[in-house]
Amino acid sequence: MAKGLRLISERLNTVDLVVEVRDARIPLSSVNPNFEKVVGRKPRLVIYNKFDLACPNTKQPLMDAFAKHTPHTPVLFTSCLKDSNIRDILTYAATLADPIPHINLMIVGMPNVGKSSLINSLRRVGVGKGKAAQTGAQPGVTRTVVGTVKVLEDPAIYLIDTPGVMVPHIADPIKSLKVAVTGGIRDHLANEQVMVDYILYELNRRHAYDYCSWYRLPDQQPTNDIDLLLHSVARRIGAVVKGGHLDLTMAAKFFLKQFRLGKLGRYTLDDVSPAALDTFFDQMKLYNGTSSRVKQSDPMAISRRQEKKLAKLAWRKEQQKKHQLGARRLQPADTDDE
Repeated sequence: MAKGLRLISERLNTVDLVVEVRDARIPLSSVNPNFEKVVGRKPRLVIYNKFDLACPNTKQPLMDAFAKHTPHTPVLFTSCLKDSNIRDILTYAATLADPIPHINLMIVGMPNVGKSSLINSLRRVGVGKGKAAQTGAQPGVTRTVVGTVKVLEDPAIYLIDTPGVMVPHIADPIKSLKVAVTGGIRDHLANEQVMVDYILYELNRRHAYDYCSWYRLPDQQPTNDIDLLLHSVARRIGAVVKGGHLDLTMAAKFFLKQFRLGKLGRYTLDDVSPAALDTFFDQMKLYNGTSSRVKQSDPMAISRRQEKKLAKLAWRKEQQKKHQLGARRLQPADTDDE
């Protein structure tokens, strides 16, 4: 994880906009505070990905909290499966291409929040091309910072993918379970049966009892007994090992996969009430509302990096003019053969 943060830090000087991707199902737990030490005051766009799997009612509270605590940080809710709101990312990035018609975006985020899927969606929507980044159901697919990927022609927008960076230790066991349930920690490290027990607790707390009929629990009644649930799931899917014993691990993996695919419903596991969001922003101090581009405060001001870019563009144009002028001088004069 330290290596991942170092790689991100090394490339930041070439980046115009940091796109921080979070999991909409855990909008608070999928935030890595270590990014703040690295990203600092860089312009940022926050993406809540996988919104097709999250509770729709959580969008407005989050939007209100950002408007209150960090009004200069734009927020978008996306789904890479349906390419929902992907075009909006490109539209926003294009507005930053002034005066330089070239933008570099860096994609950062915790493991398995959908960074590589987002890059593929942007490439598909922006330039109509196929996969540029490898994806997977488990975290750790992207191991290092890869080269730039073009996602828009005019203005030219390039993306830099980065490895998912997890915090070294999650002290809160409930928060760690949320991250594990949504795929941020490898399943064998978190224990599938423990994760299913937590999902069962959340389903019962929300009175979402459809699992009772789907997996044919006794009398189709809800239960807090994880063993009873897993036995019912194992019988339902035919998870039987040699000797006729039920494979509870296979049942747990199946149930976990169903939850992650949204088959059990759309759920946001974090508390996004106004009070909880106020506490989150106050404690984390993620934003100070001044990380927007310089030109937002002074339309005539540009950064040193932009000045260098403009100077390089002017030099290239001058060299191109000289080359064209020299080519014209070398052309033979028109003659009349008659």
